[in-house]
Amino acid sequence: MGTEEKLASLFQLDRAESSTTFYHIHLSTHKAQFLLGEVFGEHTQLNSSGQIAADEWQQIAVAHQRDITLDLWTVLPNGVRALVAVGHTGSPIYSKQQSLKPRALSSFVAGFKAAAAKRINLIRGVPGAPVWERGYQEQRISDTKTLDRVRRLLTTQAAGLIVENTEIFLDASQLSPLVE
Repeated sequence: MGTEEKLASLFQLDRAESSTTFYHIHLSTHKAQFLLGEVFGEHTQLNSSGQIAADEWQQIAVAHQRDITLDLWTVLPNGVRALVAVGHTGSPIYSKQQSLKPRALSSFVAGFKAAAAKRINLIRGVPGAPVWERGYQEQRISDTKTLDRVRRLLTTQAAGLIVENTEIFLDASQLSPLVE
């Protein structure tokens, strides 16, 4: 089965057993400070805090692997941007109300922010200091055409260091308001 067929199968949202929804998410550092690295030309050089953020992002994804799959993601000097797939075990209520955001996504983001902030603050020597803005932004990707467009944007726009598969940068107007 080729990539296009796999993606098409992910978007059979009415399947009774399970479905997958992609989300583009953006987490900002406190007051958009460059806590995670510096920009040099078109690339980001992560500092030790940025390396911690990248490490925690991967570790939290493993801990949530039943529900969350990382697609494309990057750590920027002032935040993290990512495309993640959220799998849902089928329930009649959920499949009829696809607009509801799964708890797995909120849990994943909260776990990442807590773990990363704790480690970052330890190396900064400021336990309890804010690292992240409250909440995060998300964009639900509802079809393969939009998914392809977002992936193209993630792979062709400048500004982030490629941490996993590609870099990401979208116009903030395409994101939802902060999720708390």
